[in-house]
Amino acid sequence: MNYYRVHPLPHGNKIAAVNHIKAKIVQLYSARLARGNIELQYLDVLEKERTTVYQMIKGRRRRVQRTITPVHDPASGVPTTTTRSVVIAFSTFLRHKYSPLLVDEESIRHMVQAGVSRLSAEWRDAHDRRLTSDELTAAFTKEDTKKAPGRDRIGLSLFQATWDALKFDWLDLFSEMFAPGNLTEQQKRGVVVCIPKTTRPNQQFDYRPITLLNTDYKILARIVANRIRLALEDLLHPSQFCGRPGKTIFEAIASVREAIALAEVKRGPLCILTLDFKEAFDRMSHTYLFAILHSYGFSDSFVERIRHMYENATSMVQVNGYMSAPFPIQCSVRQGCPLSMTLFTLCINPLIVFTSNDFGAF
Repeated sequence: MNYYRVHPLPHGNKIAAVNHIKAKIVQLYSARLARGNIELQYLDVLEKERTTVYQMIKGRRRRVQRTITPVHDPASGVPTTTTRSVVIAFSTFLRHKYSPLLVDEESIRHMVQAGVSRLSAEWRDAHDRRLTSDELTAAFTKEDTKKAPGRDRIGLSLFQATWDALKFDWLDLFSEMFAPGNLTEQQKRGVVVCIPKTTRPNQQFDYRPITLLNTDYKILARIVANRIRLALEDLLHPSQFCGRPGKTIFEAIASVREAIALAEVKRGPLCILTLDFKEAFDRMSHTYLFAILHSYGFSDSFVERIRHMYENATSMVQVNGYMSAPFPIQCSVRQGCPLSMTLFTLCINPLIVFTSNDFGAF
């Protein structure tokens, strides 16, 4: 057996080694505090307040709650156990979920001929005009600065903080993006985070996919949505409440109650139809979407602008801090996009027109 004699370090070297260890401890502690501050900055930590042990524990509990535990893999029939397998399972599930939907062309033609209102020439001209600074200002101020950014990690606060100094530069940039065909695939790429829909999720179906998009993409989407919303009153059926400015679910409930009361007073027949659209945003066919937009009379250039926002779009799913490879988005309107509710409202409107014509609407 060999023995080695360890020579003690000189006093100066000991101090240097101890200081080096202290610096590493302080660095690790500071990094942990900074991460905790980021996680809690919108909850219960005031500005310049020192993070307490309670808040750090609370942050850790939140991280544990957000962690996706092993889920059941439909292909193998066994639960996944590693983070890599969970990421692959979700990526495969979402890739299949957002694959192209099979649609019946005859059914699409039937919906297109539902008799929806069409845009006037004035509205078409308004939709195709050049982007203005007022529109860009409205898009900047409408969005919530506390919303999570997309892959580029750039939040809305950057655009708002630099608006006075870079107003004309931002206007030139978004005017270029507003032109059809100028969006890059990187700008259209989103990050899907999965939010539990049940208290004990164990399958991919138990999670709701929310897409985090780059802020510049969301600003552009909000500009397009704002232009469409101005004409919604002329396009939508009177009994349509979803996504309509100034209308809420309370008015819809009040209309149902009034219809029931009127039927009871007049002792007449009444038909109430209740439909539940499962995964409504996710099951939207792009073929149907663009056919319906043309049926409203939107110009070819305006429809092409929206088509390019969806064409070759991709997403990556983020699970427990790990990111999957990109997969194509070939159907759906994205949950997390400011334009999605407006497009869904336009797509569902022909069904309301059909039911109203067949059964009558209150």
